[in-house]
Amino acid sequence: MALFKEKLELDIQEAEALAERGLSSYPPALRWFLILAVLAIIPAYYVSRGASQKIWLARYEQGAVSAKPSFVNPQAPTATPVTLTNSGSGGVAAVAKVTNENLDLSADNIAYSFIFYNSQKQQIYQYQDNFFLLPNQSKYLTAPTFTPTEPVAYVSLQLPQTIPWQKRLTIPTVNLSTSLPQTFEQVSSLAFVAQGDFVNNSPYTLAKVRLTFVLYDQNQKIIGVSQRDEQTVAPFERRAYKQLWPNMIAPNLSRVDVTADTDTLDPNNLSAPAVSPSSSSDLSRPSSSNR
Repeated sequence: MALFKEKLELDIQEAEALAERGLSSYPPALRWFLILAVLAIIPAYYVSRGASQKIWLARYEQGAVSAKPSFVNPQAPTATPVTLTNSGSGGVAAVAKVTNENLDLSADNIAYSFIFYNSQKQQIYQYQDNFFLLPNQSKYLTAPTFTPTEPVAYVSLQLPQTIPWQKRLTIPTVNLSTSLPQTFEQVSSLAFVAQGDFVNNSPYTLAKVRLTFVLYDQNQKIIGVSQRDEQTVAPFERRAYKQLWPNMIAPNLSRVDVTADTDTLDPNNLSAPAVSPSSSSDLSRPSSSNR
């Protein structure tokens, strides 16, 4: 190791001596020019490196892919005041209309709750559920009929402070049409009845369809609400319903609005039927018959 170190020092000294002899052969002006040129190589390298780095970074930024939010400042859903309805059997229900004013945003699995209070502002009952909102959609949220333990003074609708809005590229289209329901009072077991049907005008099998019923009197005041869920509705199926309000009489009834709704944001709620190949497209080998 010591011999190698000594040899390296001798080589360096020899190189220095050769450089001095070489420089001494040049005129003084050329000699200083060469020395300054060698010394200028180091700062020139760093200057050119920094300049080229800035030039290439500017070019890369022009074609760089950056992530930006697809929307900003979404509008919170608006809701009408809650309407409390009473049935003839002492049961009560509640309804409010919610509107999504965003034209291109939707949200799924939005929690909501109706809270019922007595005259002392004490909570006596709570109904909770989830709903969805399509872009620019309005719908009724209801609390189904229940029998309170004490008189209900007022009801409030609670929506979350933060809504999970999404801007989806595509949303499946499902058209659900409802017929004009027939209404009458059932005498055998006293009840107000609305019956009709709805049609799934789509190629999807729907895991759940929610029917919402809103009853109006002649002054266009809501006097009754109800809802029901229909399961596994086949493509283009027409399905009948018969909805009852026990012990309810509605002499001033003006109309019954029936809406059918299904969650097109939930992929598990929609399924397309399997298409079986026809005989003309079957390329399998024919089986020989046993004789």
